[in-house]
Amino acid sequence: MLRATLLAVCLAGFGPAPCDAQSTVSQARIGVLAYLGYEDALVRWHGLKRYLDASVPTHEFELVPMTLASASSQIAGGQVDFVLTNPGHFVDLSKDHAMSVLATRNVQRSDGSFSAEFGSLIIARSNSGIEELSDARDKTVAAIDKMAFGGFQLAWREFDNAQINLFTDTKSLVFVGFPMDGVIDRVATGQADIGIIRSGLMERVLAEGTYAKDDFTFLNTNVTFAHPDMLSTRLYPEWPFAALANVAPALRDAVTIALLNAKDSPLAHDARLRNYWSSPVAYHAAIGLKQAFAFRVESPSTWQRIAAFLPLIAAVAAGLAIVVALAVRVLGQGSDRGSDNALPTPAPDKDMPNLTKRERQILDYITEGYSSKEIAQQLKISPKTVEFHRANLLKKFDARSSTQLVALAT
Repeated sequence: MLRATLLAVCLAGFGPAPCDAQSTVSQARIGVLAYLGYEDALVRWHGLKRYLDASVPTHEFELVPMTLASASSQIAGGQVDFVLTNPGHFVDLSKDHAMSVLATRNVQRSDGSFSAEFGSLIIARSNSGIEELSDARDKTVAAIDKMAFGGFQLAWREFDNAQINLFTDTKSLVFVGFPMDGVIDRVATGQADIGIIRSGLMERVLAEGTYAKDDFTFLNTNVTFAHPDMLSTRLYPEWPFAALANVAPALRDAVTIALLNAKDSPLAHDARLRNYWSSPVAYHAAIGLKQAFAFRVESPSTWQRIAAFLPLIAAVAAGLAIVVALAVRVLGQGSDRGSDNALPTPAPDKDMPNLTKRERQILDYITEGYSSKEIAQQLKISPKTVEFHRANLLKKFDARSSTQLVALAT
């Protein structure tokens, strides 16, 4: 309404400087993480766009859907001015792009209150005998995605603290993708023993009557009692709304004020705003988690580094065998010089699975100790694509871990 009034005044020729730069509406683009697809992102954040359009009349805001893989290139290409994403993704992007957090999202919880923190919930079926995190050993665990912050990594840390490696100690680790309700369905139907979901989802599902609370066991819920929703992890800050370094200070300040005033603004009600915003909270917990995950999961482990030298060790061993055989002949072991004392015939190569060109490239990097992220950088593909090929390689070699894969491949 305010923007329409300004434009009407401009077109009518009123005011001290009609239709000048001050009354021109500029474009501002908000990159939003489209974890459920582009269309969902546009619908999900449409209320925020409408609210900012009304609250900052000098600009019209455009929603630009991003993915975990595309966001960095979109930022580098100048396609967005602001970023709205999950805390883990924000930490990753901040390594390469200067951004300042203007506000932290406040989400309505199961008791009606709003909170700027959230966690994950770890569930199992009732009467399954699974009561502790340590019971995950040799079980099937379902989650959203390896890179999902609330849908996997928060819970990964709790299991890691309990000395359970979800990648090697479980029977299988299944990433089912969105929607997250699918994790609950898999646990309820016995397709998975344990599931990892974002806090607040279970309360919504129970309220809808899809399942009853007695259908599930909730693990590690004594981790914190300072939150209305059930939790299996410590609390982490909600999604940040960040401005890139090149955003004009006047626009950055106007957006910040609009976000912080949303809870008491009638414009927010008119725009059907789904979330409110508070002053930025500290993101140190998210940074610490991402660093731990990168060190323990994304970087090569000690065993992976050792495995990288297996081809060299094998070559040295073969060379020693030849030297020993020659020494035996020289020293006269089996001194019948008339006989044909040839060196042992090498064993034929073991059968190798049929690999694609890309799989061979990725296998070479794996045997050299490269992490998925490093391989992605070398081949200029996404880490998710590397993980896809890594999973295919494990299947083709019938290996349970990258270390076993290297041993079989070399």
